[in-house]
Amino acid sequence: MKKDNVKKLDTKAKVKVENIFHNLIASKQLDLSKFKFIGKNYEKTFESGVPTTLNGITLFPKDSINYLNIQLTQILSYLLKNLCKDYLFNVTGIWINKYKKNDYQASHVHPSHFSFIIYYKVDKSYTMFNSPVKSLLESLKNNIFHTEYNPNLKQGDIIVFPSYLEHWVRPNSNNITVSGNIEVTLLNNR
Repeated sequence: MKKDNVKKLDTKAKVKVENIFHNLIASKQLDLSKFKFIGKNYEKTFESGVPTTLNGITLFPKDSINYLNIQLTQILSYLLKNLCKDYLFNVTGIWINKYKKNDYQASHVHPSHFSFIIYYKVDKSYTMFNSPVKSLLESLKNNIFHTEYNPNLKQGDIIVFPSYLEHWVRPNSNNITVSGNIEVTLLNNR
C-alpha cells in the first residue's frame, strides 16, 4: 500500500463525553453537637429485624431540626442546581436505626425523591449502593463497570441520594444511623 493512500488518524478530533442517567449523591460532615434526637418505641423492622423508630416516634428539638434543614438545603442546592433554581423540600419521614450484633439491611429503595443517612454513632460506613443496572452487568460477566459502591464516610457525615438508588447495609454492630426521606417540588425549571 502506498504511503499517500493511508489516512492519518485525526488526533485533533474532539471527543464528546456525556454522562447520561447520572446518579448524583452528595455528602458532607455535620456538627453532631448541634444534632440531638430522642427515639421512642423502637421495633424490630425490615427483613433483618433492626430496631428502628420507623413506626415509632423520633423527636428533635427545634434547634436540631433547624440545623438539619439548613444542611439539607445546602446539599440539595448542589444536587438540584442543573434542574432548577428554586425548590421546596419536605422531610416526609425520619427514623433512627440501632444496629446491635451483626445487624444488616437487605437491598431496598425508598418511596420518595431523595433519602438521607446520618452516620450518628458509627465506626465506618457499612452502606452499599447498587448500580441501577447491577443485574445486567452481572449477567454479562462484567469486569469493567462497578456494580456496587461503598461511600467512604465516617461518624458525623450525612449522605443524600436519589431514593430510587438501591442500597443495603452490610452486617455491623453497635452503630446508630438516622435515616429520612425528602420530597422535592421544583418551582423554577431551567
